Amino acid sequence: MRARVAALALSVATGVGALASALPPASGAARATGAERLVAPAVPRLAAVRVAAHRGYDRIVFEFAGSLPAVHSVAPVARVTADPSGRPLALGGRAFLRVVFRQATAHTAAGARTYAGALPGRVDLPVVRSVVQAGDFENVLSFGVGLWEHTSTHVFVLEAPPRLVVDVRTPATAPTRLTELDAGRLVYLTRGERTTVALRTCTSCGYSWRVARAPAGTVARIVSTSVVPLPHDPGVVGAPYESRWVLRAVGDGRTALELDETPPQRGAAPVARYVLRFDVAG
Repeated sequence: MRARVAALALSVATGVGALASALPPASGAARATGAERLVAPAVPRLAAVRVAAHRGYDRIVFEFAGSLPAVHSVAPVARVTADPSGRPLALGGRAFLRVVFRQATAHTAAGARTYAGALPGRVDLPVVRSVVQAGDFENVLSFGVGLWEHTSTHVFVLEAPPRLVVDVRTPATAPTRLTELDAGRLVYLTRGERTTVALRTCTSCGYSWRVARAPAGTVARIVSTSVVPLPHDPGVVGAPYESRWVLRAVGDGRTALELDETPPQRGAAPVARYVLRFDVAG
């Protein structure tokens, strides 16, 4: 009888020990080390951002070290905001793209940047106006792209090294109308092409635009000027007008047009300056 009791007690003890070894360790208990420790996958790091103009498109390339982030997106948006502040980014242009990489970073654990050189920022391409970092927070890396024109894009991936490529289509012809939104733009023209610069002002209030510096006559010429009243509410004081200059590209080279908006006071300094640059080729 005593032998049976002893055997039963040993069996119970053995079962309890096996159950205890199968349970996960309690909170605060030491965890497995060495070969049993799980290693988190490396987060892809930004290596470079490059932009260039090609025949028919502007290209933006995001290059990464290691691998390309598995989740990425390129989408047109009404505006681009900084992450995490939510502050709108001043990208310029008429249209915007937001480029987002998830599980990606542009800085090391010590805070140093992972890419060589400077990011593009403001660029002088036919359609792409700017490429600006919007955020690098909690492994979400994002960029804002400002475009001079609304156009289509083609997005694809290249390997060795891993790259995300965004091709932005350039229009077949030069813009026919340039406004306040184009201030500072480098406009690409072909010999013989024409474009119109149209700027609003309050001519009835005494304000006017004047040519501060005309383009070089061997590259582009002003062929006509006009001031046109715009539709407005008759009950509103100060009718809006639009000053227009038609330019024609005549020869290869680069030149600029500078316009000053002058107030009604005689001898007063200009209240605004508008600059356009032109690149003309055959």
